[in-house]
Amino acid sequence: MAISYDGAAEYSRFSVKLHIKPLSTLERQIFVITTSVALIAIVLISISVAAIFYKQGIENAESVLRNKNRFIATQIQGYVAPLRQALEYSSSTRSGLNHLHHGEPETQEQILQLFQVLQNTIPNINFIFAGYADGSLLINNYTPPNDFDSTIRPWYQAALKTYPRISDGLPYQEIKSKEWMVSFSKAFTDDQQEVLGVISIDASMDAIMKALATQDTRYPTIYNFVLDQQGMILIHADTALPESVHQSIATQLSSSELSTDKLNYRDGDKQRLAHYHRIDELGWIVVTEVDIADIRDPIIRTIASSLVFVILASLMTTWLLSLGLSRYLITPLIKLHKRVQEITEGKDDTHYRFPNNEIGMISTAIEKLTEKALVQKNIELNEKNQLLNTLSHTDQLTSIANRRRMLEILNKEISRYYRDQQPFSVLMFDIDYFKRINDTFGHEAGDQVLIQLAQVVKNSIRESDTLGRWGGEEFLLICPGTRLKNAEQIAEKIFTAIHQHSFPKKLQITISLGLSEFTATHSPETLLVEIDQKMYRAKQAGRNRIQI
Repeated sequence: MAISYDGAAEYSRFSVKLHIKPLSTLERQIFVITTSVALIAIVLISISVAAIFYKQGIENAESVLRNKNRFIATQIQGYVAPLRQALEYSSSTRSGLNHLHHGEPETQEQILQLFQVLQNTIPNINFIFAGYADGSLLINNYTPPNDFDSTIRPWYQAALKTYPRISDGLPYQEIKSKEWMVSFSKAFTDDQQEVLGVISIDASMDAIMKALATQDTRYPTIYNFVLDQQGMILIHADTALPESVHQSIATQLSSSELSTDKLNYRDGDKQRLAHYHRIDELGWIVVTEVDIADIRDPIIRTIASSLVFVILASLMTTWLLSLGLSRYLITPLIKLHKRVQEITEGKDDTHYRFPNNEIGMISTAIEKLTEKALVQKNIELNEKNQLLNTLSHTDQLTSIANRRRMLEILNKEISRYYRDQQPFSVLMFDIDYFKRINDTFGHEAGDQVLIQLAQVVKNSIRESDTLGRWGGEEFLLICPGTRLKNAEQIAEKIFTAIHQHSFPKKLQITISLGLSEFTATHSPETLLVEIDQKMYRAKQAGRNRIQI
């Protein structure tokens, strides 16, 4: 039996097997990599999104609490201000009342008339009355019983305790109407500072109660109430709330705290966040609180919905990326691998058609590698030479010309002077008492003074002028095409700019300056010596001056 061997068919089967395996492996690697990257991205993005949303949610809630708390505190202060002003006025000599004669009918009529005027002027006043040390009481439309004694009343005692200040606000609920009221009182004295009596005002607190009862649709559990300095609940809109010490808040409050701050505490089984504001003149603390769960739950819902979107978007992106890489990257990479092998082996007979993307660019770059590498080396060498040239001519601290560069420019200007008869002037100045600045404020402050002074002077001169750091706190300025008179004007402009600039540490920086115009009798050395001596004479003459 004859057996035939089909070499072409076997080669074809071998080629198929040869190429399917690496292609499948590379696809799996790409999928694993993209999936891993996606998972890492999901974790990182999830953490970032959660942190951002949580932080923003807490900040928004705190902003709402803070603003609401300040609004209520401001309303209360605005509400009681005219009441307190009425007390101050009626208990002072400015009112024209003589309380020493309060028992005389004429004086009583004057006092009651003033009370009536104040009630008519300030609608919130329900009652205004005066109690005297003899126990008597003056009030419109009311006659006290014979055994009435003003001095034992709470409002009277409160005024005596806080004299000469107005008493703290004493809120209370009217027995019959259950209306919230507030009482303020102030003692008044005679010329010998003996207490004659107390004037008291009882005012309605309807507006304050409405403000305290205001709700917020975003945070339904927001609640407002007023405490005294010991943490006793004074005013609230919830009839079920006990009039007792709020232990959770009282334990955190202290007189050393700021007037406005926040609290985080547990109230029963609830964790609460609160902002409070002290109204020192009333002895009140306005508190606005909210259940933490009322803040946290919406944030968690927002984070959860955002994370679902992020996860789905990441997985979809991963699938599309894996598909695109498999289609547009794997086959060209295999061809590129063969092309690299051929180049390294010196073969250049086979030509591949690469896609018009980075893979095609890489293929072209490989063929031009030697030429391009040489060009790149030359470019890098030129860049480094330029950088070295710049560094060799620039002062590293102030970024202006250094001493070497200034000498080059000086010699160039001298050559132009002899060639074209072009005049120029040179100015030299240094900072007065600069050592004292370093010793007092440190070298960092001294460096900042040098940097800012260089910038101030640079902004004050012409583009044709060159400013350089000569050494330490000394600077040199070369002004081409400038006569001595014009150079003096430039110096004055520099002085003005320095005097007007605000230096670090509120330092008043001054300079001593010498200047000269170059002449045929000068050499570079003699010119520099001359202006240095002039600068020294400026210092000897008292500093902060120009020496010509």
